[in-house]
Amino acid sequence: MSSEFPSAPTPGGPPAAPTAPAPASGLVYADVPNRIIAYILDAILVGLFTFVVGVILAGLGLTALNVNSDLSVTVNYVAAFVQGILALLISAGYFIYTWTRMRATLGMRALGMQIGNAGDGATMTTNQGIRRYVALSAPAILAQVFTGIPLIGAVISLAGLIWYIWLVYTTAQSPTKQGWHDTFANTQVVKAARSV
Repeated sequence: MSSEFPSAPTPGGPPAAPTAPAPASGLVYADVPNRIIAYILDAILVGLFTFVVGVILAGLGLTALNVNSDLSVTVNYVAAFVQGILALLISAGYFIYTWTRMRATLGMRALGMQIGNAGDGATMTTNQGIRRYVALSAPAILAQVFTGIPLIGAVISLAGLIWYIWLVYTTAQSPTKQGWHDTFANTQVVKAARSV
């Protein structure tokens, strides 16, 4: 009998739930709080680098928002779009590169996690990295591009918040801690088991 099927019900009780396959020896599925902390650390790193690029662009006269002497604000839509595209490229480059070449982002490494192919734990392919990045960041990508447009940016940012809540929910509910974005890209995040 395969372990994929639930075991026979105990007399007078519900059937036993199927168990998730265990990760490689010495590893456990990375829990949601550690994954969130790692993502926050990575967002800070990407944000700092993007800020520096934004300051350089502002020095070149390419600013998305301008505050006038009467304290009114004008939006330069071309500059907002350019800054959004650059922020997208920085973020995508960071995540896809670290997942596929280092097996973990810097935030994940700080917390002892690594990511790989869900089937065999092999290093993710670039295609998997792109799929995971798009699934993880779809609303954030749009929000970055449209951040300088007040109403559109705010609506897309709210959609992004709802999307992240969905991804956290799907990750927390999975016995293998694979969120929708992990399932979509066929990836899995693990960390070293603590010895007792």
